[in-house]
Amino acid sequence: MKIAVLAGGISPERNVSLAGGKAAAEALRQLDYEVLFLDPALGNKALIDDKSLEVSASNFPDEELATFPSKNLIDCIQLPIFDSIDCVFLLTHGKYGEDGVMQSLLQARGVRYTGSKVLASALAMDKLASKLIFSSVGITTPQWAVVRMADIDDAEHLEGILADLRGHVVIKPNDQGSTVGMSIVEDDFEAFQQAIALATKYSDTVLVEEYIPGRELTVAVLGNEALPIVEIIPEDGFYDYAHKYTKGMTQYSCPADIYSDSVEFVKEAARTAHRALGCAAYSRVDFRLDEENVPYCLEVNTIPGFTTTSLVPMAAAAANIDFGELCKRIIDLS
Repeated sequence: MKIAVLAGGISPERNVSLAGGKAAAEALRQLDYEVLFLDPALGNKALIDDKSLEVSASNFPDEELATFPSKNLIDCIQLPIFDSIDCVFLLTHGKYGEDGVMQSLLQARGVRYTGSKVLASALAMDKLASKLIFSSVGITTPQWAVVRMADIDDAEHLEGILADLRGHVVIKPNDQGSTVGMSIVEDDFEAFQQAIALATKYSDTVLVEEYIPGRELTVAVLGNEALPIVEIIPEDGFYDYAHKYTKGMTQYSCPADIYSDSVEFVKEAARTAHRALGCAAYSRVDFRLDEENVPYCLEVNTIPGFTTTSLVPMAAAAANIDFGELCKRIIDLS
């Protein structure tokens, strides 16, 4: 079987994607798949040698992104090489990679790919749409408000949001991943305005959520199975981009040490969120567990981080599924 690993792309998560793609390509070759590696940001020159690729997921590629036009994604998918591909192992994160755009290009091209299809990908990337669906199926999610570009200079409106959400809030772009553009603010209106301004650099719509004190959990869903729960324990501050991708800044516990009564409840909430959005093959569902052991669903990641030390492979390992077998199962499920 000939597999094309698609990684990189033009979102702020570009380097994370490349690192995960390199790991997946190496694992698939060890399983005797014929593997090609393509970075769609490079357009008709997308086919590259991943064996010589050196990339650090902790580096944030803002300046580099400005050189990649979105048309390159179309040029990449139009390459004749896709005529002989059996399946694309899709590991592009964020905007134009995880939000349904790349999925729609591949679908229009008639190429099979791993993971969720167009609609589920778009819904999961849109945090507001996700929360509306979570609420409709009875999944607990933090209270929220939305700030749009027309609202950012309306101080009275912003003060009302901060008061309604009791002053301690999480501010995030509506359609980014890896905590890009995210801030946490407590009872500080000036800092709140600055956080809104930061988030609008990445999205025209900003989601403001009540902050849920407690523990950070994540659940990988593989097929119909919820894998062992991972607890995320940042060394300081919150689980931002640096804590995600800088070695030593975060500790992890898998399986998470939580009450046994809570384990299946959290896993079932993850499966429900996965199904409610229409996700396929695999996903990762993020939660906050409050002091009374109530899980609050934050979001579903349809193409989660995929290096050998990322959270989904970590959960799989706890279920005795090694990294190569995880890659194979995702292909088979897709």
